[in-house]
Amino acid sequence: MTFGGIAMIRTLMKSLWTCACFIIAAGSAAGVGDDYQWLEQPRGDRALEWAREQTRTSSERLAAMPSHDRIAAQLASVLNVSAPSSSIDLLGSHAVRMLRDSAKPHGLLQVAGRRADGSLSQWKTVLDVGALRESEGKPYELQWMDARNSCLPPAYNRCLLRLSPAGADEAELREFDLATGRFIADGFNVPASLAFAVWLSENQVLVAHTLNGSATTSAGWAASVRLWRRTQPLEAASVVFTAPTSDAVLELLALGSGSARRGIALRALNYSTFDISLIDADGKVSHVDLPQALKPFGLLGTTEHHLIVQLAAPATIDGVLHPAETILAVDVRSPSPGASKVSVVYRPKDGEYLSDTFNGLVANKTSISFVVNRRLASRVIVATPQGSRWKLTDSIHAPAGTTLRLHGANPVGEELVMQTTGFLTPSRFEIVRHGQNPRLIESEPAVFDASRYVVEIRSARAKDGTMIDYYLLRPRQAKVGAPTPTLMTGYGAFGMTLTPAYFDFLVGGRALTVWLERGGALALPAIRGGGERGAAWHQAAMREKRLVSYEDFIAVAEDLVQRGFTQPQHLGVFGASNGGLLAATMGTMRPDLFGAVVSDVPLTDMIRYPEMGMGAAWMDEYGDPTVPQYEAVLRRYSPFHNVKSGISYPPFMITLSTADNRVGPGHARKLAARLQEVGALAYLIEDEEGGHGVSDPLSRPGLMAQRMTFLIDTLVRPPSQHEPPTK
Repeated sequence: MTFGGIAMIRTLMKSLWTCACFIIAAGSAAGVGDDYQWLEQPRGDRALEWAREQTRTSSERLAAMPSHDRIAAQLASVLNVSAPSSSIDLLGSHAVRMLRDSAKPHGLLQVAGRRADGSLSQWKTVLDVGALRESEGKPYELQWMDARNSCLPPAYNRCLLRLSPAGADEAELREFDLATGRFIADGFNVPASLAFAVWLSENQVLVAHTLNGSATTSAGWAASVRLWRRTQPLEAASVVFTAPTSDAVLELLALGSGSARRGIALRALNYSTFDISLIDADGKVSHVDLPQALKPFGLLGTTEHHLIVQLAAPATIDGVLHPAETILAVDVRSPSPGASKVSVVYRPKDGEYLSDTFNGLVANKTSISFVVNRRLASRVIVATPQGSRWKLTDSIHAPAGTTLRLHGANPVGEELVMQTTGFLTPSRFEIVRHGQNPRLIESEPAVFDASRYVVEIRSARAKDGTMIDYYLLRPRQAKVGAPTPTLMTGYGAFGMTLTPAYFDFLVGGRALTVWLERGGALALPAIRGGGERGAAWHQAAMREKRLVSYEDFIAVAEDLVQRGFTQPQHLGVFGASNGGLLAATMGTMRPDLFGAVVSDVPLTDMIRYPEMGMGAAWMDEYGDPTVPQYEAVLRRYSPFHNVKSGISYPPFMITLSTADNRVGPGHARKLAARLQEVGALAYLIEDEEGGHGVSDPLSRPGLMAQRMTFLIDTLVRPPSQHEPPTK
């Protein structure tokens, strides 16, 4: 997908819930020139001047629309009344959360003690990121990552925090003490770079960075792992592991504690194949012999002694053939004579799939919990080791339309934090331990009247006959004889599974309330390219088969129209990252089917995408544009290359950040420029901070008010007030 390092993907999806360039001859996608390549330079003087003027003009026009002031006020009211619930990590004797609201949009890192019965004491703020921005004069964003890997066991008080200037993937790593709420002045601190670090002991860390000419992967991330000892200069740390520079990303994780603790070097050769090695405190590397075709994103979790993975393809291990989707555990301890290191945790039955790419499986000290989905209904299964086997116990069931997400498994105990959520279900966070009643620790207040709405699960027939399921959040009482204004969103790549949640980042957060309050509907299709039906569902829309994903999305849109639920002039599409590519593709491939398009931090030039951001890492997903077989397919849907003169396009709103170094701002800028060249309406809003997650209602309520104004005044009101701005 268009997110960067694998941990960055985990981080963004966890914290918010996780991708240039030629002119086309008129009427043809074949005549391509280089006239717009100057817009690829993120901070080139000419490009920035152009983007700033576009943003100024677009902002003025959006602010002048009839609904803008009312929508901005309504959104501000919703944000002031209620903030989204925060994810919580359990860390032995305490818990940690990152809390964000309208008053503290940059977040508060907070700690709570744990009482004897496991409940939490009052939360205490240990770091105010907004205050840090002021005191140090830098626009920091805290990229709060999995505490299990960021903090040092067994106390989990010393943490390596990621502080990103302007929200980009480059970040400073700084040692922080949760107990005192202070940074360690002479601690493990790494200047801003594309870096990872994990603890081996109190005085040793493994670090991978891109400073001082260090080797990098094809996507620009660090390729070398160094063993760094306290008081030692960073440049003196010795290299103990190096990945091939052809890899996409090298991520660092860890498992175990004390003398048994080891680092994990997780190589993403691409986003479909992975390789794992272990590194001990002496820098000794041992390779883990596993099939490389693993489900995203390589490693699902770790217990004290096990690595947990899921097969993306059938594989023979120790003479036994295991089907795709099998969950395996690898015991990293020396096995007893004749015993196998690899054991089967779970083999899904026909029609069963592991749910949710990022919050579908967690591991405690010894046990594993995971969510299994069957016909969109979910249940939690707990697996506990019994010798070389795993005992499975059904734990919790949820109906279709309700999402179970697993967070914050205690690495020194057996509890975890479970989130129950849905389109109409405010999130509840509970501490769960198998065999005990869940303990509520946080619940989200309702932000709109859910009784007026209903969630349905429908299906549409794709071009090749495959049935595509989709969620439809709609008014309970439809207007007789009137089409329902409807928004569609999706993703459909990298095996990512999207599930309903209560106003999360996927749907624009709390900003969606202003749409629902006006009687709008929302559709979320489970298109191929995603992971909703396992690895085969993902593989069905990769590379030369990429068009399948777009045909699936179109089939759902046509189903909504053919059923009389809505009409094209009242049907909008939006998405971020690869979803931004999806939205832009819909607007250029089927301009007759959609009335408005919001494309956020998108890819749009699929011929030059490897030249921008970290696009070179995604060629396994999209195909190499220098290979004729793939280039032909890429040109068929590349939004930038399919904008033609003489076509009536729906209005576009394109949003991005100058600081987005995953995709790069060139994609969004160039699509806007090309649309304007042929006389289409394209608003461009570029924020110079925010990175890949720029469209956030808490930190940028103004931008989200502009988005909702655009969609409401285009799809609900007559579009007569829209006129293309002057170039």
